[in-house]
Amino acid sequence: MTVTVLVIGATGKSGRPVVEALAARGVKVAAASRNPENEGSDSNVIPIRFDWADRATWAPALQGAEALYIVGPYAQPDGDALVADLLAEAHDARRVVLLSVIGAELLPTEAMMAHWERAVRASGKEWTILHPNWFFQNFGTSFASVLRDRGVLQLPAGDGAVSFVDTRDIAEVAAVALTEDGHAGQILTITGPESLTHQQALDILGEAAGRTLTYRAVTPQQAEENSRAAGASERTIVAQRGLFQVIRDGGNAPVTDVVQRLTGRAPRSLARYAAEHADVWAVTAAATAAE
Repeated sequence: MTVTVLVIGATGKSGRPVVEALAARGVKVAAASRNPENEGSDSNVIPIRFDWADRATWAPALQGAEALYIVGPYAQPDGDALVADLLAEAHDARRVVLLSVIGAELLPTEAMMAHWERAVRASGKEWTILHPNWFFQNFGTSFASVLRDRGVLQLPAGDGAVSFVDTRDIAEVAAVALTEDGHAGQILTITGPESLTHQQALDILGEAAGRTLTYRAVTPQQAEENSRAAGASERTIVAQRGLFQVIRDGGNAPVTDVVQRLTGRAPRSLARYAAEHADVWAVTAAATAAE
């Protein structure tokens, strides 16, 4: 297999495992990021610089790429149009896989995913759109410090259930869509094996870490005030409002068979992820005082 895939966001939560999944298949990968990393000795993986904010980096990254894995420019103020602009320059690419989000069609226009999805559909390429649920890995990155130090996670998710998913499973689905025929024109909703409330998820993480972790529901208004205090833009706040509204309305609860169907195996469980990373939420002096 000699296909070259350009993975945009190659050092991120989903991009890194996509690179690994493709390399395991013997695929040539251009691993693109603002600060490319030369990891290991895999001759199939070539780190390359790519920056959504620096269009001079686009053409060198796109050269020779037959397929694209795109993590969109969430942080760019003009991010709505950038995916369409990139696809217009991707002359060698026949296939594109876009990372979006479950419930994208329900989000306000301030969320960029719907704009990117329209661009992909209109690109004239063989496209597949991924609608993954919330990542297991968020607990080990975005939420790690507050869970480790305070043992409490506050979110405006109400009691809505979420079929959390491992980014490694998303990556393996993406690798199939990028390298195999039969997935063009599809939207793949990718979930884990079970639907859990945030408290149920934290119970699993806490059991692995040997401590109590607590979920505390806050109102959307309080969450937005907290985000403003932390310096978030109004656009980000509105997009987040929409994402949590989908959870509260039950849109993140369904469990799909996409991982099983495309990879031939069941999706990873949160308990497995928790066991692998239990030290992330281990008790610290700050946590002991808080508890």
